Amino acid sequence: MSAIRMLRRSELGSVAVEFALFLPVFLLLIFAVVELGSAWYAKQIMVNASRDGARMASLLNPGDITNTDVETHVQTLLTSSGFPGAATVTASGADGTAGDLVSVQVDSTYELPVLGALAPGALSTVNLSATTVMRHE
Repeated sequence: MSAIRMLRRSELGSVAVEFALFLPVFLLLIFAVVELGSAWYAKQIMVNASRDGARMASLLNPGDITNTDVETHVQTLLTSSGFPGAATVTASGADGTAGDLVSVQVDSTYELPVLGALAPGALSTVNLSATTVMRHE
């Protein structure tokens, strides 16, 4: 009977060892999901800002708005929505006539703090880009 108790007692430590081996992988997975979800959210902010900028440029009469006005509007939208980091905004075609295309592109580099600390070269940043093209009305 005492041999069975000894065997049972020796198995109790294996659970702790298995948990210690599993925990870092599980935490890495959780942090990866959270950080990539945050990057996806930032991408959606960029998409909405570029869409709003292209809509603003395509609905107004020619000559009323310039590419610089659109770029400033998109930067303001990004700042007011809490976009993390800096973004490069490029607008073209805002001064066109009916039927011409308006294009607004937003580019940014998103930093992944936890994944970047674990794998500094490969997973430290993600390049995000959003482009919207609309036709002047």
